[in-house]
Amino acid sequence: MKICLDDRFTISSDKYNLILIDKQNGKKERRHYFANVKQLSNFIGELKLREGLDRCEVNLCKNSPIIPSYSSVIEETIVKLERYIDECIHGKK
Repeated sequence: MKICLDDRFTISSDKYNLILIDKQNGKKERRHYFANVKQLSNFIGELKLREGLDRCEVNLCKNSPIIPSYSSVIEETIVKLERYIDECIHGKK
């Protein structure tokens, strides 16, 4: 099984683990191993958050009560990613 999430991430598996293959341009391919989909989706979400913060792509606004907190948006996105990966693995998509 190989699931291509985007040009950077591919998900594979072996007998015991889910394997996230991280291919960045100009860098060596990195593999990360996870026991379940929840751990895998949390890792991707937190990785993207750290990279966004490094590039200052996350804007925080304390004055607007209409805008949800960034942590709730990130948690919701991670849950959606987890569902998507689970559907891909089990053949629902």
